[in-house]
Amino acid sequence: MRILMGMSTDTLTDLGTGPAADADAADEGWRIASASVALLAVGVLMAYGFNVFEDRHAAAELDACRTLPNTWPMYAAACAGLLATLASVALAGRRLLLPRRPRGPVQMAGMVLPAGVLLLVLQAMIVWSVFQPASGGALDCLR
Repeated sequence: MRILMGMSTDTLTDLGTGPAADADAADEGWRIASASVALLAVGVLMAYGFNVFEDRHAAAELDACRTLPNTWPMYAAACAGLLATLASVALAGRRLLLPRRPRGPVQMAGMVLPAGVLLLVLQAMIVWSVFQPASGGALDCLR
């Protein structure tokens, strides 16, 4: 019967079925979930970095007693954080949609997805605030 159908067990292995394919799918699931966690960590670090740069900018404005333009590290941290968080959410969603679902990577992606969506909202607000024009209000230079 196999001769008539033109398929052997070697052909089935070549098609990506069997134990070797299951191990490859599990490895791919762990890689995707791990990359999602790493990108989420980068997003958190960029949000913290933006906060540090914003504090330094505010101190420089008080020292100069005038409104200063935003610095390039503020823009870089805001945009990099948004892109890293967006990629993290996309990878976590992709991991949850894979047909073969080992338990560990799915649980990791299931935790990254809601945290990533919340961080994505924060990152979007950071980017929005960076690109807003300066208020132009007077600084309190009395110390």
